[in-house]
Amino acid sequence: MKLPGSSLTFPYFLFPFPPSRCSPSFPAGKPAIGGDWSLVDLDGNLVTNRTFEGKWTLLYFGFARCPDICPSEMVKVGKVLDTMKEEYPGLADKIQPIFVSVDPARDSLKALREYGKDFHPSYVFLTGSPEQVHRMAKKYRVYVSKADETEDGDYLVDHSIVIYFHDDTGDLSDCFTQSMRPSDVLEKIVERMTFVPKY
Repeated sequence: MKLPGSSLTFPYFLFPFPPSRCSPSFPAGKPAIGGDWSLVDLDGNLVTNRTFEGKWTLLYFGFARCPDICPSEMVKVGKVLDTMKEEYPGLADKIQPIFVSVDPARDSLKALREYGKDFHPSYVFLTGSPEQVHRMAKKYRVYVSKADETEDGDYLVDHSIVIYFHDDTGDLSDCFTQSMRPSDVLEKIVERMTFVPKY
């Protein structure tokens, strides 16, 4: 099925990957996940991966009409950020959470602006054309599949549930899965941000 005004066909499948491949200690070296991308923010401004250089980013792919999983994961990130603000304020100021819509056909800037009111105020919400979103999702090996529409035209979007954590140079530092508790994510973030390599 094609989105209106787009050459992109749904469902499309991108390859899921083991979370361990996000780890810098993965023996094959840096994982081939991520790369250059460009989308727009809620003000319609162009945003690229370079926009966030100097910040550690928590990147999540989701959609505004997700009934439970996306809100749960975003609330989890909010709890992590609030705890970091209390316990590690110097690190908290260096983190930027980002939400990328995998449902650009319905997630207009207005819809995302309304959606964002329910979550941590530091979130940046991004969307773009179906082609832009597809290219970015592919670079992150995100699985995305549009489910069958209901009689009233509504539908869900199945997608990978992973939070991608990048360092302040834009390199992927770690990945956090749905099974991880806020305390687990917090521990990993602090570990990555305070790591000092031994040469």
